[in-house]
Order: sequence, then C-alpha cells, then structure tokens
Amino acid sequence: MAAVARILVGNKSGFRVYYGSFATHRVYPRGNVSPLIPTMAEKNSPSSKNRTSVLRDKPPKKPDRLRFSGHQTFVARNGWLEKGVRLVQADPGGFLADDAVVRLGVGKNMVESIKYWCLQTGLIEDADQPGTMRLAQLGRFLFGDGDAPGVDPFLEDDASLWLLHYQMAVDAPLSTWSMMLNFYNKPEFRKEDAEAFIARRLADLGTSVSETTLERDVDCFVRTYSGAKGKGGEESFDSPFLALRLLQPTSDPGLYRFNIGKKSNLPNELVGYAILRYMESIGGELSVSLSRLLFDPKSPGQVFKLDQGALVDAVLELGDRRGAKLSYSDTAGLNTVQYKGDRLKLRRDADGFLRSHYAEGARR
Repeated sequence: MAAVARILVGNKSGFRVYYGSFATHRVYPRGNVSPLIPTMAEKNSPSSKNRTSVLRDKPPKKPDRLRFSGHQTFVARNGWLEKGVRLVQADPGGFLADDAVVRLGVGKNMVESIKYWCLQTGLIEDADQPGTMRLAQLGRFLFGDGDAPGVDPFLEDDASLWLLHYQMAVDAPLSTWSMMLNFYNKPEFRKEDAEAFIARRLADLGTSVSETTLERDVDCFVRTYSGAKGKGGEESFDSPFLALRLLQPTSDPGLYRFNIGKKSNLPNELVGYAILRYMESIGGELSVSLSRLLFDPKSPGQVFKLDQGALVDAVLELGDRRGAKLSYSDTAGLNTVQYKGDRLKLRRDADGFLRSHYAEGARR
C-alpha cells in the first residue's frame, strides 16, 4: 500500500491525526498517545500483520442492503417495539392486516414506522410466506417464542436497549446508525456535517440515497438519542434510547456531542459480548490491541462510545470472574485484550455473556 502522510495537530483540547487528503481523522485527548501511531512493540506484534485499518488497499465492497428510510421520520417510541413484536407473535401477517391501525392503536404511518424499528433492531424478520413476519433470534431471546419465556419481554433492563442499539450499529442494513457509530470519528457534529460525511462514504461504496432521505434519517438519528426537536418541530422525549445518554446537544445551537466514556447503565457483559463479536468479525483473532477495540468499525469502543479507561475496567472485571476467558495485558508496551478460548466458539461465548447478565438479573 502506498505510504499515507500523517499530520499531528495539537490544541488545548487534544490532538487530531490527519491522513492524506484530511478525509479521515481521529481525535485523542491531550496526554494520550494516538493508537494509530503504534509503538515498536505493536509494529512487531503478530496481530499487526493482519491489522484491520480505516486505510484500505482497495475500495470497500458495495453494501448489499441499505435502510435509510422506513421510519416515516418517527423515532422509536416507548412501547412501540413491544407492540410490534406482540403483533407478529399473534399474527405473522399483522402489519398488512386492514385493522393493524386499530390493533396497534396508532396512525397508518406509525404502523409502518413500528415495523421499521422492529426490523432495524433485529427483533423481527421476513418469514417464508410473502407478507408475513416472524420473530428473529434476538426477538425470541428477549420476548420468548412460546416454548420458553423471554429474558426481558417488557424491555425494562437498559442492557436490552444497549443490545438493540448494537444491533442497529453492527448487524442491521447500512443506515445513519452504522455510519455514525462505526466510521465517524469526531466527538461533535452538526446534522449537515453528518449528511455530508455519509454521502461521501456512500459514494465511496458506489451507491447513494436522495438528499431528502439522508436528511430525514440523520434527523431521526439525532432525535433518537438526544431528544432534540425535529425540523418539523416534533419532540422525541419518549424515545427509549434516550436512557443510553449517548448523544447530547451542546451550548452551541445545532451542535451535538457524543458522550464518550463509561456508561453507568452499560453492563460489562455487553462489552464482553461486543469484544467477542468484534474478534469474530476479523477472522477469529484471539489477541487484539486495545486501540483496535476502541477505534475500529464494529468495535465496542466505537459502537458504545467508550474511552480507554471504561474498556479496560470492563475487561478487568470480566477477567476476575471464575472461569473467565477474557484478559487484559499491558506487557512490553503492548496493550492487548486476549480471549483464552476456541475461535470456533466465539459467537457461543459472546451469547454466553448475554445469558450471564440476564441470569444474574433474574436472581436479584
């Protein structure tokens, strides 16, 4: 790969590392060494040879699925996901039924929005028969499938909201969620900044969406997590995802800031789940540098907006448990997280973290 220039610019709040044409950069608090400028130990580590990077040798593959519309500009509201799941449980074709408006107690456009949010959060999926839906694996896990009860059928545990948030960022079709939570590396943004960034990313992928569609999706993303008013004046104070406190408006009108750091309602088991899912996504590497877990797409640091201290604390706590397979090492100048298990069982053990969290909650 051709060499790419790095320029380190400092100011009172931190350092900004620029690459090449300045199209990609990341911000690091003053006093921290940029993890994208590796130490000698990191350069010589075995995992560095197969490192996943934001700098690619060839253009990324065009995405198979896009979902930048369907919510009808409505954020997910409290109770909507539960209503949608129970409709599908009672009637797989319920969303197309003439009385869906009555059964859900909402307007026609809101019926479509509820269906969108249930799909985007991975709770339901298309069934074999056209026009019908069924609960997806995550939906069965949380809500039950008739044979076994769900672990959180009323979405009372904030961990469930973090899990649905993770689904939208990592497993759902490409949208503002996956773009902003995986690839946007500035701590602050305006809606127009997000729209321009996503449009460029989509162009790089060889695809696009209309300007109006993108504007509405970005607006819905912001309102989902910040409660800000939409362009039509509607407010979003009843979005369940406000409980994550992931995004907040600043004193500068129109400027929003990601809340980067430890999240009081994010269980360590969810962090462990995301770590193993990330390891699985990069080919089953069992020793991964801390910087990758903080800044790579689909990493827990990016998806949950964690800083180094929060991520290390979670791994250390998980590593102290009996039979733990995750551990943290900072020897020889190399900070890594290691999984002492079978790479073929990464997904099984990731799911084990989820079961452990909800089993603990049931005992309380």
